[in-house]
Amino acid sequence: MFDSPIDYCPVCGQMVLLDQTHAECAREHDCAAGTPCPLQQYFTGIDFSVEQPKEKLREQGY
Repeated sequence: MFDSPIDYCPVCGQMVLLDQTHAECAREHDCAAGTPCPLQQYFTGIDFSVEQPKEKLREQGY
């Protein structure tokens, strides 16, 4: 069984999942744009809406 990493967010006052992106969490918990996030460094999710570095390497034959 796998449990997602979670932590308490003092900004929204709720437990948040850290296996998502910061932007996803901010949308889910209605954080205003530009709100400082004390958990930002702990988010592990991948934002698939932007090109990932490995895609650039694939184009070069790696």
